[in-house]
Amino acid sequence: MLILPIEDARPGMRLAMTVTNPAHPEQELLTAGFALDEVVLEKLRDLGITVLYVDYPDLADIDRHLAPYLTPARRVIYAQIRDTISAVQGDARPTVSFPEYYATIRQLILSLMRQGKHPLYLEEMMSGLGADGVRHAAAVAHLAMVIGIRMEQYVVRQRRLPPEHAKEVVNLGVAGMLHDLGKARLPEHLRHHSAIDAPRDVGDEATWQEHPHLSYEMIHDGVEASASAAVLHHHQHFDGTGFPYVTVRRGTAKERCEGLRIHIFARILLAADLYERLTITSTGRRRPTVQILHLMRTRYAGRVDPQILRVLPSIIPPYPPGATVKLSDGTRAAVVAFHPRDPYHPTVRRLEGPDWTLTGDPFDLMPGAEPTIASVCGTSVGDATVPVGASVGDSPFH
Repeated sequence: MLILPIEDARPGMRLAMTVTNPAHPEQELLTAGFALDEVVLEKLRDLGITVLYVDYPDLADIDRHLAPYLTPARRVIYAQIRDTISAVQGDARPTVSFPEYYATIRQLILSLMRQGKHPLYLEEMMSGLGADGVRHAAAVAHLAMVIGIRMEQYVVRQRRLPPEHAKEVVNLGVAGMLHDLGKARLPEHLRHHSAIDAPRDVGDEATWQEHPHLSYEMIHDGVEASASAAVLHHHQHFDGTGFPYVTVRRGTAKERCEGLRIHIFARILLAADLYERLTITSTGRRRPTVQILHLMRTRYAGRVDPQILRVLPSIIPPYPPGATVKLSDGTRAAVVAFHPRDPYHPTVRRLEGPDWTLTGDPFDLMPGAEPTIASVCGTSVGDATVPVGASVGDSPFH
């Protein structure tokens, strides 16, 4: 499998992953195995699809990583959230089937656990779920659970509960599905705002900031406390600049939460929510993972638990296996291996000619040495590389 910018896709290539309609994610446009032609490629470009996963026999061993993104549970999650949001917008007191949410999340967790703790194509998972609030909720739920599973020991230590109970992330997934449900009760002109695009009007911003509490009020009687706490606090920043104001200790004035006082599920939910919001630019173009991670550790670093921020590149690799990259020496290459403790320096193998032929032996990109990665899947990397001296290997995995 190769991950190609659509401009580099050629007639005759076969899809390695199903392509869905960005506007209607329940609609499959092309299934895995479909042979592309010029007419189809042009239609995909018109729909705004920028990257394709295509069959590449010489890298067939990479295909095993795709399994988590083919599970039917992902589509069920989307449908459940869509139906619930529609009900909230249409009725005064909608019925939310919380048992169905829990059942679906458990099925998705089973699928994730069968594939191990290194799912590599979360960018594709999120882009395949549409471009609305429903897609956002489904993507955040999936990513939050992956983070929770990957950081299991850190979660256990933070929750201070018996390990078998503390590591259970079903409630984290349910919180991800429902975290923005309260937006359906906001005035329509405020529903599209997000953590990176808050309303500019002071009054509108205050109203918009009520949505975590609205979500909490709608669900807390039907879900477990850890899920409702995560929903209520998912906009609390680690540096104390988030919202809403809450009573942290009985009898004290309301204040913002900060640091480790924020529930670990809420900290994970914030990271997943922020990552997903950064996937799309203000012009509607998708950012590559490496740029999203760069923004999170620079512009938005104060919001995120540093432990989660440190681990994130090993959960969502900036250069996943199969990605096509341009190196600083002008050559093209394919990423053939990902190293969780050093995700910014993958193993690559050069590509030559219009048929993307692998050539030469695989070699590791090394910190501080040439060549470096200049672009990934057609998008310039710029300065979005891991800072010198930073180590994502010193992570709270154990």
